Amino acid sequence: MIDLRTLGVFLAIGDCGNFTRAAQRLGRSQSAVSQAIRQLEEDLGVVLIDRTTRPMLLTPSGVVLREHALRLIRDTETLVATVRDYGHAKVGEVRLGLVQSFAAVAGPALTRTLLDHAVGLTVWTELTSILTEAFLQRKVDMIIGNDALDEVDGLVRFDLMSESYLLLAPADVAIESTDAGLEALARNHPMIRYRPQSFLGGQIEQQLLRRNVHPTRPVSVDMSDSLIAMVAAGIGWASTTPLCLLQGRVFLSRINVVPFPEPRFFRRLTLVARSGEFGALPGRLARVASHILATEVLPELRRLNPAMGDALSVRVRRDPADTSTAPSRRQ
Repeated sequence: MIDLRTLGVFLAIGDCGNFTRAAQRLGRSQSAVSQAIRQLEEDLGVVLIDRTTRPMLLTPSGVVLREHALRLIRDTETLVATVRDYGHAKVGEVRLGLVQSFAAVAGPALTRTLLDHAVGLTVWTELTSILTEAFLQRKVDMIIGNDALDEVDGLVRFDLMSESYLLLAPADVAIESTDAGLEALARNHPMIRYRPQSFLGGQIEQQLLRRNVHPTRPVSVDMSDSLIAMVAAGIGWASTTPLCLLQGRVFLSRINVVPFPEPRFFRRLTLVARSGEFGALPGRLARVASHILATEVLPELRRLNPAMGDALSVRVRRDPADTSTAPSRRQ
């Protein structure tokens, strides 16, 4: 679980280049700062700081986190003026779970909105399977993830977006958005894949089996930035979604991107909350989340690569009181 204080510690170390100066800046002990970073790296499953260099440098994963953490800190500092128009009293505390791909690109702006509605806020960034379990156990109040929990009664659901999958290959590997192109990748290059137990990994695995495509020498990873970095390094090919690809935008110049061959398959993101627990707040958050996706994320995708923008469809909600749970079909 990532919180703003830990991100502040991480940013301080990135600026100062060592733990001692960062601790002095923050007014904390060096051991507390070191423990915070170790816990952050453990939670994310990646090394964020190269401790062998002097001054310490951020790893590629750390560079990606720094970019989004800076935006998150900046956005939360200007939260109150942005959301006060809603004029509703604050609730005591909100615990929000965000799937990693959404949190990386839209989480800061959504946090900015939510902070003015809650006295306390916890933002938990994780895989959908972990968020879903936490929600069912009442450890979080609302989640944005891949699972709409359609089989569970007593919930409100707000579809935010759907996105079709993409094929990625190193810049020096030609790829085609055809079955033949997919088979050639699988036959001639290792596949960098999400763990099959994950939502993304499971969806991709099912599609490959349906197409009778059997990747050679698969390499399994947990994080999108790791997957994209490996493709950019020329290790192999991969499949992911536009939102996940944004997490590795620093590597895009070294990657070829095309749509997954027809027939396309999709994942959708849905905001899920318990009915009546937070009044109209889930609907307002869904409206804000859709607005962020439509006005910030989608234009950036199109600017970076038209194939990425064309693969994303946003469920636009113009009225914050809109509580429709019907899935979006705009793909």
